[in-house]
Amino acid sequence: MIEIPYTVKILASVILAFLLLGIAIIFINKTRKRRQQDATVRERQSRKPFPQSATLSENALIAKQGDPQSREQIIRDHYRDWLARYLLPTYDARGAFVRVGVERKRLRYQVSTTSLAQGFALLQSVLIGGDDLAASDRYERLLTFVLAYPSNQSEDLCSWHTLPDMTAPPKLEADPHAEAWIAFSLLMAEKQWGQSENFNYKRMLEYRLSALLELQQGIEASDHKRAIYTPLFFDAFARQSDAEAWQKIALDLRKELLAHIKGAELSADGSAEEAWLAFSTLHVGLAGLLLKESSHQSLANQFEGLVYNAIKTLPAKLEQAEEDGLSPLALLACCAPLAMLQNDQDLLEKYWNTLSTHKSNQHDAIGETLRLLALITLNGNFWV
Repeated sequence: MIEIPYTVKILASVILAFLLLGIAIIFINKTRKRRQQDATVRERQSRKPFPQSATLSENALIAKQGDPQSREQIIRDHYRDWLARYLLPTYDARGAFVRVGVERKRLRYQVSTTSLAQGFALLQSVLIGGDDLAASDRYERLLTFVLAYPSNQSEDLCSWHTLPDMTAPPKLEADPHAEAWIAFSLLMAEKQWGQSENFNYKRMLEYRLSALLELQQGIEASDHKRAIYTPLFFDAFARQSDAEAWQKIALDLRKELLAHIKGAELSADGSAEEAWLAFSTLHVGLAGLLLKESSHQSLANQFEGLVYNAIKTLPAKLEQAEEDGLSPLALLACCAPLAMLQNDQDLLEKYWNTLSTHKSNQHDAIGETLRLLALITLNGNFWV
């Protein structure tokens, strides 16, 4: 048996170690290069760059406080603060999500998000496009996250709640209200940027609307946790497919809302019923501003007392922390579009001043996201 000299063994070990180190460096560089490519901002030309003026109903007012440039800068400042405070990348930098909260799972604290927060952020990215040159790229990262966490009801819908740091988070039910925002954002994204190299917006919208329609048809109008009247969205969906089905859903939910408007108020009690009323208020306002049918304006008029009472009582509660329900900031933001339809400039300026100057000391992802959407709307920049 030939005995290998000790020095040769040492030399071979050293060569092998360097070889393994070289292989490891190659893999590290490849991984780093791939992540850098994933993190590269891919800018696309925006067809309706912020501040894009929207075509609103004839009786709609917009904020007039200060000059237009000052109001636009206020929106930009709130947007930058929102990005820094709430938007996080996924571990591989390919996706992005809105940090809604932090939850303890066993011995670890993990950030959480919801499909509703993602839906708000997706549409917000479309509306701020052109001014934020990274908006189209950010939209697709938010969309990537949505696609990565399907619901247990359909692969074409998203789990309503997610812990992004979990290796294999459970599939949960879909939130119909959130899915409506996500689907509407796909329509708006194509209007803003055209077709994407990474996603087929039209095909995705087709699949998601089919799944959402099936989900929505299985929900009773009286189920206020899941059945939200979104006339602007339903009108847009009906133009894509299944018009009669979407119109029937809209009619049923409108009847349900009409039965609960009289004497309704928003008091920040944190209830699911109040969240239903607030979101309904938001969508009635958007429809009154952006749809031509007079029925939307007549419905908006029935919220007059709620809108005036909200600006009278909720500002004093703005430092109240977000718990289970919507925060006072979120509730006020939901009322803002309707304030534009009351033919009262002073009322409108109160909403603009309150929403634009409030500095939140609390973590309130939903409230601050809705505040930003409200400011864009109050300034006349929510287009369709």
